[in-house]
Amino acid sequence: MGKRRKDTPKEADVPIESMIDIIFLLIIFFVVTAAMDKEIQDVNVKLTSAPHGKPIVKKDPRAITINVRRDGSIRIGGQVVAMGTISNMLTVAADKYGHDVPIIVRGDRNAMHGYIKRVLEAITETQLYTVKFQALKDE
Repeated sequence: MGKRRKDTPKEADVPIESMIDIIFLLIIFFVVTAAMDKEIQDVNVKLTSAPHGKPIVKKDPRAITINVRRDGSIRIGGQVVAMGTISNMLTVAADKYGHDVPIIVRGDRNAMHGYIKRVLEAITETQLYTVKFQALKDE
């Protein structure tokens, strides 16, 4: 009889490469979604103080944030928007999500009142009725 080789059991391998790929995909996902949330709030808009304002407890994911800069330029979702297109954008959002879509207006403390008024008139044209103004809460 010939010599018989005793087969040694193989050690179990964990596919590290696949796990690393998944971890990188998750990191990319969280970085991109965090960056999108930051784009909603324009850092160039300096908010005014509202010491007696009521804080927003729960943010609606359907909320549309309109940033009005000091110079009157308007940004929605990080993109510059012309005054004439605001009504169209909000009408599309109302058709998609309903007329109770919350609108958050973030006006710069040094912006002329007329800029904010034109944004509010555009919102009124769309018959959306849930409008909030964002300000700083003094603690």
